[in-house]
Amino acid sequence: MRGQLGSALAIAGVVGMVVLARPATVSAATIVFSASGSDAASIQTTVDAYRAVFGDNNLNVAGSQDSGRREINWDGGGAAALATTFPNPQTTFSNRGNVNTSPGGAVEQSGAPMPEFGEINPTYPDIFQTFSSPRLFAPIGSNITDVFFTVPGTTDVPAMSRGFGAVFTDVDLANTTSLQFFDPFGASLGTFFVPTANNGLSFLGLQFEDAFIGRVRITTGNAALGPNDGGGVDVVAMDDFIYAEPQAVPEPSTLLLLGLGASAAFGARRRRAL
Repeated sequence: MRGQLGSALAIAGVVGMVVLARPATVSAATIVFSASGSDAASIQTTVDAYRAVFGDNNLNVAGSQDSGRREINWDGGGAAALATTFPNPQTTFSNRGNVNTSPGGAVEQSGAPMPEFGEINPTYPDIFQTFSSPRLFAPIGSNITDVFFTVPGTTDVPAMSRGFGAVFTDVDLANTTSLQFFDPFGASLGTFFVPTANNGLSFLGLQFEDAFIGRVRITTGNAALGPNDGGGVDVVAMDDFIYAEPQAVPEPSTLLLLGLGASAAFGARRRRAL
């Protein structure tokens, strides 16, 4: 089972799908939470509604819990914390069931001496704002971040989740910044686009009722951090991650039965509704 996570790192794919700009149902079993605006207050209600779907924050409790959610706000160390680059894989938050990689080879938490990635480009503090102050998160050398779930407290025991959402800062171009979801077998569950908010904040989160997520590929803008933002260049950073409690991936035969059972239950609900 531990080898499955390493194998999953090679999976990639692109599928297009437009989502609505407010909580909406994509299918009877997939719920989209989406909001954008000029500041944190503009998305707060939607973020809180997404949190409430999954229940209490399990923080750093080791092991998979029966219910609840996990969150990462990247703000550890406060304003005095130095900007920190992590080579692949970033396991800093494996105690919350989160491991991150990027094709660029590294990810970074922003920090002193210049906030909001000002050490990369001094114009960025003017365009990036935080949802939870003071630190942000972004891939380095790429605009792609792959999020993997592990059993909380481990770095290499694969897990799966019923939902994942993230806050984004300064999404300028439509249909560019996105979340692509993969099931534990590596099959794509679709790509969902983040709403725009020039110099503002956006949130996108999904809840899957008839599927499990094994990986999320996040595309932030159309360029890695470095160039000036504007025109055809859209650089985007991230803030809070919120996701349903990671559950241990069962043996493949059991996982297949779980998937078939969920699909059958979903089909039965649809037939009753007709």
